Amino acid sequence: RFRHALLSGIILYEDLPEYTRPLSPLNSDKSILSAAYFPAWLVGFIEAEACFSIYKANNSPSLIASFEVSQTNGESLIKAIREYLSLIPSVTVDQTNSYRIKVSSVRSVENVIKFIQKAPVKLLGHKKLQYLLWIKQLRTIERYRRINIPSKY
Repeated sequence: RFRHALLSGIILYEDLPEYTRPLSPLNSDKSILSAAYFPAWLVGFIEAEACFSIYKANNSPSLIASFEVSQTNGESLIKAIREYLSLIPSVTVDQTNSYRIKVSSVRSVENVIKFIQKAPVKLLGHKKLQYLLWIKQLRTIERYRRINIPSKY
């Protein structure tokens, strides 16, 4: 838009055409996944927008571990993350247009752990602490015992 204004000789703000936000996303799932930096970027995104949690379901005596990531107006992005991490649940959207995926299955939790362990960069700060505490609790939950939980991060 800026380039177009310059090439059109527009100098004053008042002369700019009215901006309307495009309805289609700038990037597709495939273009996001094809970026060479995606794995490193995903670690940073997890630090900012993801949550590792352990909770007790209402109808179950045992604990459940979950990993959740969300982004407002980020359908393509969350779908790309879902595909990259081979997560099973579908992406959901709420009334605020926040797209999210939440997983708690053994396979999905294992996929998240494998990615974080092999990622080109490591989690830092509070998110690293949250992840380490999550891993520690995973070892105590029977449901996740078959996962090869790393002893070092």
